[in-house]
Amino acid sequence: MNTTYRPNEDQNVWNFIFSVFFVLVLVGVLYAIYLERGGFPTSVSVFDAVLMALASFRITRLVVYDKITRFFREWFVKKILVVNEAGEAVVEIRTIGRGVRHTIYDLLQCPWCIGMWSSLIICGAYFLFPWAWFVILFLALAGAGSFVQILANLIGWKAEGLKQGVEGRE
Repeated sequence: MNTTYRPNEDQNVWNFIFSVFFVLVLVGVLYAIYLERGGFPTSVSVFDAVLMALASFRITRLVVYDKITRFFREWFVKKILVVNEAGEAVVEIRTIGRGVRHTIYDLLQCPWCIGMWSSLIICGAYFLFPWAWFVILFLALAGAGSFVQILANLIGWKAEGLKQGVEGRE
């Protein structure tokens, strides 16, 4: 029998509340689309779907990983200035033990969660606002650039690892 352990967070109530909130926002966006378009869309071009996927990818990376949005993620943690073993002052990040701030921090650390929210925003904007297509294109191009950079890094790391393996055998 497999046993797994996780920290005791008691966040189930807040997770449920945020899930219900997401569903309510989704229903609200669907209702707005229905009112604006006189019905629900039944298709989207492959090109636009790819653009929306790349735009969602870029927003997700921006929120979850990028340094420029770290200030926002850190609104939901405790920051403590400590001195490490080398005598350097560093910031220690501690999650808030429980409550809404802890749930928001967990959400902001989860690419799958933020991916759902960013996809909802992108799809809603695509169907509701004509100007959103340019923003989606812009985000998609940035997302494609991020994806190319990630691939280049992976190739570089793989090549460097192979190079070190060869040099280690000589």
